Amino acid sequence: MHSVISIGHDIVEIERIKRTVQKYGEKFLQKVYVPEELHYCLKKSNPFPSLAARFAAKEATAKAFACGIGVQFSWQSASIINRLNGSPEVRLDALGLKLLSLVGGSKVILSLTHTHTIASAVIAVVQ
Repeated sequence: MHSVISIGHDIVEIERIKRTVQKYGEKFLQKVYVPEELHYCLKKSNPFPSLAARFAAKEATAKAFACGIGVQFSWQSASIINRLNGSPEVRLDALGLKLLSLVGGSKVILSLTHTHTIASAVIAVVQ
């Protein structure tokens, strides 16, 4: 069994992500998401709930690591990919792995959800 070291939670309005994508387009998408995330989300007829859920997961991960998005942890430090069974998981880059180690964690566990208007993510850092 894993011991929880820290948690992070974030909620975002799907319409906010939609407006941001419409305003900034590729510049926003390339800054926040890795190609695998974009491939998964943009193949959907309505990509915005999936984009919003991943945005929330990145924010929640930064909160679980007790840092913001910036120098220590970039938007792409946590990418939300899908396992073969379809369940999401967090993939960390070098910055993310360093923070995971600094907080004493060995794994990040993720839960995503969304309605028609909001997306939410909970992250647990475990030993």
